[in-house]
Amino acid sequence: MGIGAVALAIAILGLAGWMAFLVTQSRVEHRRAAAPQNLTPYVTDDELENKRLNKVLVSALVATGILAVVMPVYYLNESGRQADAVADFSQQAIDRGLEWFTEYKCGNCHGANAGGGGARFVEGRSGIGTTWSAPALTDVLYRYTEDEVRYWLVYGRQGTPMPAWGAEGGGPLDSQQIDDLIAYLASLQAPQADVLAGVDGKVAREISRLQTADEQVDAAVAAQQATLTALQDAPNLYAAVQGIPDELKAILTGDGTCTAESAALYAAPCSSPGVDADRDHLTDAAEDALTQLVARMIANSPVSDAHTALEALAFETDNPFTTSSGPTPIPDLTEAGTAVTEFGTITRDLRLATENNDRLVAAAQKGLDYLLVVQETRPYQIDIPQLAADAFDGNVTAAQRAVALFNAYCARCHTAGYSAGMVFTGPAGSGAIGPSLRDGRAVLQFPDEAAHLVFVIKGSENGKQYGINGIGRGWMPGFGAMLSREDLMLIVTFERGL
Repeated sequence: MGIGAVALAIAILGLAGWMAFLVTQSRVEHRRAAAPQNLTPYVTDDELENKRLNKVLVSALVATGILAVVMPVYYLNESGRQADAVADFSQQAIDRGLEWFTEYKCGNCHGANAGGGGARFVEGRSGIGTTWSAPALTDVLYRYTEDEVRYWLVYGRQGTPMPAWGAEGGGPLDSQQIDDLIAYLASLQAPQADVLAGVDGKVAREISRLQTADEQVDAAVAAQQATLTALQDAPNLYAAVQGIPDELKAILTGDGTCTAESAALYAAPCSSPGVDADRDHLTDAAEDALTQLVARMIANSPVSDAHTALEALAFETDNPFTTSSGPTPIPDLTEAGTAVTEFGTITRDLRLATENNDRLVAAAQKGLDYLLVVQETRPYQIDIPQLAADAFDGNVTAAQRAVALFNAYCARCHTAGYSAGMVFTGPAGSGAIGPSLRDGRAVLQFPDEAAHLVFVIKGSENGKQYGINGIGRGWMPGFGAMLSREDLMLIVTFERGL
């Protein structure tokens, strides 16, 4: 309770006491018993001007003095109380926003602390699964207004893993919850000095990304070829392993090879337990057989998480534990349960791959064909020396930085496939959510270079014209709060040279 509230409470109590005093000092009861006033002589001055009147007047003076002190104190404290109430209200919105951020798993894509991450995505042209780069949200309000952020939250971004979250866009959140999310994001915004200091790190990562692009594509081609080979081999592999899970069950539940604990892995009884020398609840015969079955399953299954889990298993008849999967000893019975689970996983996956083999092989071949074209044409490559000669007066360092800045801050919207990864990245400025900038379109839209620079600094505003006949929707962010004028000019020069 603030000082003003305390003062007001004192004033109210004083007023109540004063009224009580007046009531107790009144002659109400006497008047009720007396004759009507018009038939009774009025009281004399001596009766009026006595100690009782003085007490009433003094009490009124005291009450007036208290109010004269209390009300200014209350008034002076009120602005601070209101400010505290606003701050508390804002904190409640932030807390609710964190609740929605957590409940709807925004951090799964954007990072637990909204620092950026990735989402699983199937690239449409190739049919290949990849990781879509989800941006950091800790600087989103430096480039978008809150209303623009609200639009993306409500309607999502078609063609990307970002779904619509607002009810108007078909999502689960009402307008109040969207506002709470925005309040939470606002609380996460990094200091501007940190945002500016992070530019060089992003530039370095983009330079490295371009320098290793060919290696990334080669690795993707090799991985896709391995996937295709595994799918083509799936029918033969399934034929080799489909009976292994049943063999494992027969061993762990069968007479002479089971224990009560190993049979319980299948919710079955063990009517005739076998010898368990190391007392790990697996019989010696079962451990020997498990070792052989695991080896067969590993030899006849493709690389997968289940395959890796099996490689960590080890069973010895004189040791009730294994440490092959880490420093902590794991009971052999637990490892037997792992074998039961992973055998089932591998056979299930191979069965499905066999049943759908024609379709899966065709899809994998389509993806490989796409990657082979990328490997040959290298659409992501930029000839930095030539760019430097054409647009940067031969300054290779400036040209390289311009490309890196464009990729770090602009390519997500203006370069096809950029967020899906290097192997899916089209020519710089080829267009995605934002328009293509190639073939001189930036110059066509902005004949005046200065106007182009201002647009990149401020971004677009919904319904307002920009450049030559451009009408903004608020989708183009402004980068004036995130990048220096020199860096922004490098981006503009690069875009005008596309």
